[in-house]
Amino acid sequence: MSERINQHLNPLIGSNIRRLRKERHMKAVDVIAKLQCENINVTTGIFSKVENGYNNPTVDMLIALTKVFECDFNEFFKK
Repeated sequence: MSERINQHLNPLIGSNIRRLRKERHMKAVDVIAKLQCENINVTTGIFSKVENGYNNPTVDMLIALTKVFECDFNEFFKK
């Protein structure tokens, strides 16, 4: 099982995931489909909770999102 990045007190990662998705004009379902192609077990509900800061993303999910968004890993931690 992959380590999780805790965003309980600061949903910075989730808001950056949402920002990156919207900047690329992608729908959540499109991102989820691409994550599933990268063998990341994620549902619409889980992804929504990650974006809203209620669920913690795994390191594997963030690595896969760098491929989906074609971005640097540090993009998830920008303020």
